[in-house]
Amino acid sequence: MHWHLDVTFREDANQTLDRLAAQNLNIIRKWCLSILKVLELFRPNLSLKKKRFIISMNPPEFLEQVLAF
Repeated sequence: MHWHLDVTFREDANQTLDRLAAQNLNIIRKWCLSILKVLELFRPNLSLKKKRFIISMNPPEFLEQVLAF
C-alpha cells in the first residue's frame, strides 16, 4: 500500500508539520486509494494516477460515479 500511496499521491513529499493533520490526510489518501482501485472509468487497465488525473479534469462528470458505491 505504501508504494501505491507514494506513486499516486506522492505521500513521501508531504511536509505537513501538524501530527493530527498528517494523520487525517493519511486516512483520506487511503480512502481515496480504495475508491480509485474499484472505480472503472474508460478502460479497465488505467493506472491509479491516470484515473486521478481524469477525474480531476472534470469532477462533476465523475462525482456521481465515485459516490455511487
